[in-house]
Amino acid sequence: MMGVDTFPKLLKFNSERWGNEKVAMRYKKFGVWGPCTWKQYYEESRSFGLGLLSLGLRRGETVGIIGDNSPEAFFTELGAQVVGGIVLGLYTDAISDELKYLAEHSDTVFAVVNDQEQVDKFLEIKDELPKLKKIIYWDSKGLVHYDDPIMISFGQVQELGRKMESKTPGSFEETIAEGKGDDVAVLLYTSGTKGLPKGAMLTYKNILSGIKAVMELDAWTEDSRSFSFLPLAWVPEQLFGIAGPLVSGGSVNFPEEPETVTSDVRDIGPTQLFYGSRLWESLTSMMQARITESTFIKRHAYKLLFPMGYKWLTLKEKGGEPGFFWKTLHCVADRLLFRPIRDDMGLSHLTFAWSSGASLSPDSCRLLQAIGIPIRNHYASTEVCAVCNSGKDFRAETVGRPVPGTKIRISSEGEILVKSAQVFKGYYKDRDATDKAIIDGWFHTGDAGFIDDDGHLIFLDRLDDLTKLAGGEKVAPQYIESRLRFSPYITDAMVLADPDKPYVAAILTISFVNVGRWAEMKRINYTTYTDLS
Repeated sequence: MMGVDTFPKLLKFNSERWGNEKVAMRYKKFGVWGPCTWKQYYEESRSFGLGLLSLGLRRGETVGIIGDNSPEAFFTELGAQVVGGIVLGLYTDAISDELKYLAEHSDTVFAVVNDQEQVDKFLEIKDELPKLKKIIYWDSKGLVHYDDPIMISFGQVQELGRKMESKTPGSFEETIAEGKGDDVAVLLYTSGTKGLPKGAMLTYKNILSGIKAVMELDAWTEDSRSFSFLPLAWVPEQLFGIAGPLVSGGSVNFPEEPETVTSDVRDIGPTQLFYGSRLWESLTSMMQARITESTFIKRHAYKLLFPMGYKWLTLKEKGGEPGFFWKTLHCVADRLLFRPIRDDMGLSHLTFAWSSGASLSPDSCRLLQAIGIPIRNHYASTEVCAVCNSGKDFRAETVGRPVPGTKIRISSEGEILVKSAQVFKGYYKDRDATDKAIIDGWFHTGDAGFIDDDGHLIFLDRLDDLTKLAGGEKVAPQYIESRLRFSPYITDAMVLADPDKPYVAAILTISFVNVGRWAEMKRINYTTYTDLS
């Protein structure tokens, strides 16, 4: 695929290669899964992109997207990018003030939104956004009596695009050819924990080099099935949700609602799955809790068979080939215990699974690996979409080695520095911040870590969050918090450290359901959350 260096070019390539013969997307509505072929994906994106063009979108202008993941969200991204637009991902739980800052700072000209809730947010701030031309919605429920001229439906925009295509056939293809790998594809904002959020400009080259590096470690195929429900404002979704299927030709699948993710995953049986670390930890806690409250026979089967999974994992980690005896025992344990657990979670078809975001505890990693879920730690940031990936060389306590084409080093202050094609173009309208972040080609992540003797990176915490205790020891709160959350009885934890104290403290949020069941099993009376605490 020489010269196919942008998302729109990949979409066009896949449409020409597979047409209507291969499914590119599946979406669930009213309990029924519907397919969308590569040709339909291309045509829907084309109609929307040309519609934006007819409404006045120009190359280099910003299109904001806010809403649950769906085919319309992907049509919006690809359609906007075809005509040279830059996509701004927005979180669905953002309040109006947050949206105002992000839309104003990014010079957003079109806001493409899911439903009435998001429409209302933008209507509230539209008078403060002089560059905003239209609010485009794809779910009209509750909007029948809205008559603001700034609003237009997704279907109406596509109809404008179809009319433009009939008048100027071939213009869409010409526009695709004008795109370059160094063009900015998306604008993703940092969390803003140390000030106002900054807009990281990621090019097609940044994202595509990242997914291709990951694919060298964990190969995707045209039969791969990924599952998309993470927000487009988060870089892993751009990497694994958008770019992965475009490069591999595999399908991407959307849940009906955020609340139905678990059941919809069971329906699809994805081969690739990306969850944030907190969700993986939630799954392990739920699994342990369900085992604890199961029947006597099932609990003892768990106690008998689960150690075999850990033993098998230990043998594999040492690099040796387990003997016939352990292969037989593991096969029995897998058939009787591990496979039913994977089936229950819809993860029995997984070839690769990734975790990112906050650090996933080694305990959770090992438990998932022990039951046969091929979890990989993926270390990245908003500014660099792929830095390290454990690949098949899995070690629970590390985030793996650098992906192919990436160099890392540790500064004298213990900061992780990165140099690769994945490093972002810079911060939007903030040259000073860009110059501070990228020095001599090295991106300063702001994360603390170290490299072990085998070349694996161990991520600790944000550099600014490390605290030195009275005794001189440095503490990484996030490192401890992730281990506390491994308990099925703890839903969240905050570790506190004081330079004047020789110890740390923690604030814990208990799981009312799991602790309540434990109390009932122990015949401990309680009436409120406070009683359990």
